[in-house]
Amino acid sequence: MVILQALWRDGKQPQAHAATLYRHDDELVLQRQAHAEHWRLDEIRLEAGIDSLPDLLHLPDGSTLEVADRRIRALLGGLSLADRSAHWLQQSWRAMLLLSVASVAVLWLGYRYLLPASAAVMAQLVPVGVEQAMADSTLRWMERSGLLAPSQHDDARRQQLQARLQSLIPPDSPYRYRLLLRDAPVIGANAFALPGGSIIVTDQLLQRIDDDNELLAVLAHEAGHVEARHGLRDLLQSSGLLLAVTLITGDSSTALATLPLALANASYSREHEREADRYAYARLRAHGLSPCLLGYSLQRISSAANSGPAWLSSHPDTGERSRPDGQSCPPAP
Repeated sequence: MVILQALWRDGKQPQAHAATLYRHDDELVLQRQAHAEHWRLDEIRLEAGIDSLPDLLHLPDGSTLEVADRRIRALLGGLSLADRSAHWLQQSWRAMLLLSVASVAVLWLGYRYLLPASAAVMAQLVPVGVEQAMADSTLRWMERSGLLAPSQHDDARRQQLQARLQSLIPPDSPYRYRLLLRDAPVIGANAFALPGGSIIVTDQLLQRIDDDNELLAVLAHEAGHVEARHGLRDLLQSSGLLLAVTLITGDSSTALATLPLALANASYSREHEREADRYAYARLRAHGLSPCLLGYSLQRISSAANSGPAWLSSHPDTGERSRPDGQSCPPAP
C-alpha cells in the first residue's frame, strides 16, 4: 500500500494540517489524526503542480490537499491527455516559445493573407453609389482643408482629357469616370483616384507632362485602382470588416462622415500599384499605345522639385516601371 504525506486545508482557514493519504479500491482515504474520510476518486479534481510546486487536490466539501509526492497522480489514475498536454506546456519553456512563435505566425498570416482576401471580397459587395458618396465626401474635405483649389485650366481641357480617358475604359466597366482638374501646390505634381470613378489631376502634373499620351498612361494607372477597388479594399483592411458590413447593409451616413481623412491619407500597397500598372499596360496596348509611356511619365514626375510623395512613395521604383512586363524601353523623348 502506498501511503503519501499531505497538507490539508478546510477551505475556510489558512492553517494547514498534516494528513496521510492512501487508496482503497475506488476511494481515496484521508487520515487526519484519528479521523478518516473516504472520497470517491471521480469526485476529486487534481490540479497538477509545475516545477517544484505540489499537486493540489480539490475535495467535494471545498477542502484541499497539497501533495508534494508525484505518485499521487498514479494513485488517482493518472492525468488526462488534456491535463498532460497543459502540464507539459506549462513546464517547458521551449514549448512556450514554440507556442508563442506559432501564435505570432498565425496572426501574421491572417493579417498578410486572410484580412486582405476578406477585404477584397467584401469590397465587391459595396454598391458603386456608396463608393461615389465616399469620393464626394473626401473631395469636399480636401477642398475645405485647402489641399485642392479650382484649376487654372479651362473646362475644355478637362473635357479633352475626360474623352481620352473614357475611350480607354472598357464598355463593360461599372464606373462612370469623372476627371477633375485642381490646383494643388501642397500636393504637387500628382494624380490620384477616389473610389467610384473620380480621378483628380493637379495643375502641377499638367505642367510637368505636356505629352497627352503620357498623361493618358497615368490616368490608365489610376483607372486600374478604381476598377480593382484598391482604395476601398485598403480602407476596409485598415478600418476593419465591420465597416464593410455597415457600407453594404446599414446606414452608411455615419461612416461617410468619418472616412474622408482616411481616404485622403491612404496609400496603396506595392502589390496594388503593380496591379494598376498591369491594367494600364493592357489598356494602352489595346489602343495601340506603348506601355513605356507610364515609365516616361513617372520619370518626369520624379524629377519634379515638388512632386507629391503620396504618388511616388508606395510605387515600384522608376527602373522597374521603365521595363513594363520585362521589356526594354527606349529613352524617354
